[in-house]
Amino acid sequence: MIFNKEILATIIILFLANIVIWFQLNSQLKWDWFKDNYLLMSILGMPISYALLHSTKYGYMGFGELWPIRLLGFAVGLMTFPIITWIMLGEGITIKTGISIVLAGIIMLLQLI
Repeated sequence: MIFNKEILATIIILFLANIVIWFQLNSQLKWDWFKDNYLLMSILGMPISYALLHSTKYGYMGFGELWPIRLLGFAVGLMTFPIITWIMLGEGITIKTGISIVLAGIIMLLQLI
């Protein structure tokens, strides 16, 4: 199994960035204040981009190639989005969504073997 501090940093950064991305894009559905402040929410794109640049840097250092980073990013997004959506908006996790989360976990594990 491939696992080192760079890959761990990549995964942590991806999880944190995806959480911030969820709030950046979807807060408008939960709180009225965000509906009228698109410019302010757009400014969050800068720290998000900065974090994702670092996740790519650390991931490339850890894996030595780019594909695993992209697939980890995809998997992390598929794992965080439904959970936060369920917690914040009360949208249930259907069988289809649950299977997608499990498949995302499998994709993540495949990148680490």
